Amino acid sequence: MDSSPNARFGFQGWAPGGTVALTAHDTEGALVRDTTPSSPTDETRTFVDPEVEGLLAEVAQVIGRTPTARSLTRFDNVYELGPDVHESGRGARESGPGALLFTARLLDEHGAPVVRGVVLDRWTPAMVGGQGDLVPEVDFYHDHRGLLFRCALAYVRNLPLALHGHTGVGKTELVRYFACLLGAPVHRMNLHGLSTTDDVIGKLLPADNGGVMFQDGQVTTAVRSGGILLLEEMNATGQEVWFALHGLLDGSRALVLVEKNNELVRQHAWCRIFSTFNPSEYPNLYPGTKELSAAYLRRWASVRIPFADLEVERTIILTRFPEFGRPEQQATLETMIEVAQVARKLLDDRSRAFDFVMSTGVLVAWADLSLLVGPLEAARIAFYDILEQRTKAVFRDQIFAYVTDWDVSQLDDGR
Repeated sequence: MDSSPNARFGFQGWAPGGTVALTAHDTEGALVRDTTPSSPTDETRTFVDPEVEGLLAEVAQVIGRTPTARSLTRFDNVYELGPDVHESGRGARESGPGALLFTARLLDEHGAPVVRGVVLDRWTPAMVGGQGDLVPEVDFYHDHRGLLFRCALAYVRNLPLALHGHTGVGKTELVRYFACLLGAPVHRMNLHGLSTTDDVIGKLLPADNGGVMFQDGQVTTAVRSGGILLLEEMNATGQEVWFALHGLLDGSRALVLVEKNNELVRQHAWCRIFSTFNPSEYPNLYPGTKELSAAYLRRWASVRIPFADLEVERTIILTRFPEFGRPEQQATLETMIEVAQVARKLLDDRSRAFDFVMSTGVLVAWADLSLLVGPLEAARIAFYDILEQRTKAVFRDQIFAYVTDWDVSQLDDGR
C-alpha cells in the first residue's frame, strides 16, 4: 500500500488526521488514500490551557466535537471524541473514525501548572487492513507523569521516541496501551547482541526458480505496512544495526535495501517509531548493554520513565486485585509498597552495590502470589530465590527486617 506525496496527512503533513478511505488507485495500480479533513481546522491538533475545563472547551470549539470522559479517564487522562460527520464529495453525510484527546498536567517554563492536550484519530479498519492480529489488547494502564501525552505528541509530530528506564517500569506496556487506544498494529522487535541487518532490514534467500529473492526484515515490514514499530532493548544491539537505521530516523525517513538493487523504502504515512532501552550505567543489572552514540541518540526524542510513585502503585494493585481493599489485607499491601520504596532507594545509592530492580512489574507479581500463599512465601517465588547471596542478605537484613515484622529467618530455611 502506497501513499500519494500530495495526500494530506493532517498535522505537519504526517499525523493521520481526517477520514481515510482506500478508494482509488494510482497510475501504477497501487492503492492510494482519499483523505477528507475532519474539520476546517484539522491541522490544529495540540492545545494548552491553565485548567482541564478550559482545554476541553477549546478542543470542542476547534475540533467541533465535545470531549467526554471515559470510564478509564481518571487513570489515563484520555478523553473520547465522537466520530467526525462531514459532507462527502457526492453530497452524502459520512462518518469518520472517532478520535481521542490525550491530556497531561505539566509545568510551563515559569513553573506554573498548565494542561496540555493532543488530539489523535483512531485507526479505521481500512487502515489496519490485514494487520488486525497485531493490534494489542490491554485492559488497564495507569498513566503517570504525562507519559501517554508524550507518546501522543511524538506520534502527531512523527518523532521517533526512545523510552528509557529500568526493567519492569512499564516501557513496553505504555506503547502497547497507547496502540490499543488508537487501534493501531504494533510491529515489535526484540534486539539483542546477535541481531544483524538481515533481521532488521532483510536478506536474500534462494527462490524456487533457482534464483534469489529478498525477504524483508521486521523493520522493513513495518515501514512498508504502517503501524507502530517498537524496537525493544535498543542498546543491546551493535553499531551495525544502528547504522542501518540512520536513514529511517533522519529527515529522509527511508530505508535503502542494498541487496535489492538499492530499493528505497520510504516510511509509510501511518508508521511511527518507538524504542525502549535500559540504563547502561548499571552493567551488573543489564549485561550486554552499550552506550548509544551521540550521533544515533540525536535522531530520537526521548522520555525517561521513572518508577511509579506510591499512590499510582497502590491504585494499580487495588485495581488488579480488589482483595487488597479488605481490612485484613490492607496492612500487607502497604508493607509491600514500602518494601519496594526502600529497595529502590538502595538501588539509587550506587555505593551500596545493590543490584536488584524492585519494579512495578515485580511488585504486581508479588501481590498476586501473596493472595495465594502469603507475602513471605510469595516474595520467595516472585523474586527472592533468584537473587545471589549478597543481595539476599541485603533484602533479608536491611529491607525486610527494617520494614516488616515478619519472621524473615524462614526465608532461607532449607535453602
